[in-house]
Amino acid sequence: MITQSYVASRLLAALVAAALLGPGNATTTKKWKLPSFDRVSSTAEELFRSRYNYRDGDIISRSQVQTLFEQLRHIGWTVRREQQDELLDRMLDDNNFLVRQMRTSDGRKFAAQIARYPNAYDRLDRLARMPTGRSAVARLIKGPDGYKMLDYMATTPWGHNMGQMLSDTPTGRDFNKPTGRIYMLSDLLSELEDVYKQTVRAMQNANANNPAAPLSVRGWPTQ
Repeated sequence: MITQSYVASRLLAALVAAALLGPGNATTTKKWKLPSFDRVSSTAEELFRSRYNYRDGDIISRSQVQTLFEQLRHIGWTVRREQQDELLDRMLDDNNFLVRQMRTSDGRKFAAQIARYPNAYDRLDRLARMPTGRSAVARLIKGPDGYKMLDYMATTPWGHNMGQMLSDTPTGRDFNKPTGRIYMLSDLLSELEDVYKQTVRAMQNANANNPAAPLSVRGWPTQ
């Protein structure tokens, strides 16, 4: 006998499916296959390298990630609006001082030198927001050995102590800590993978509640 609770559970599953798929897709009988994360990653790499001449260590910005979300939609993954907003809020704008500096010829060379140091961009970002910090960042970028200061600050006890001293100033709080922003493509892909896993779990739950729903994630299907 079909009970009210059974009907309610089927209706709830259908609503979840509709929310994930978007308007106009909830009643389709076609199974929706999420692209593999390998394809997501390769799509991002191709976009950044072909359109933006991206090199490992280069800084990325909000408008570039907005374009990436459009590309991901074309291959079958529409990142939910609130998830997009959360990631975009952690990006720097194209007109941000640090972004503009790191996209100069000297800046790109500097980026390749500092990318391997932990929280190097975070420290530069914090430094740029301090009084006279912008001129200090500009000197580091243009100087022949500016990257060595980031090496010193990121990898030595003395550099850590310098960061602690800057943390004690009114504008240098938490100087040694991550800012929570996303600066490089590798950082973005790590965050996107977490969002992807959340999407997969939501799809799996919808399938478990309603096997007839127009979703398919059994075996992590790919396009």
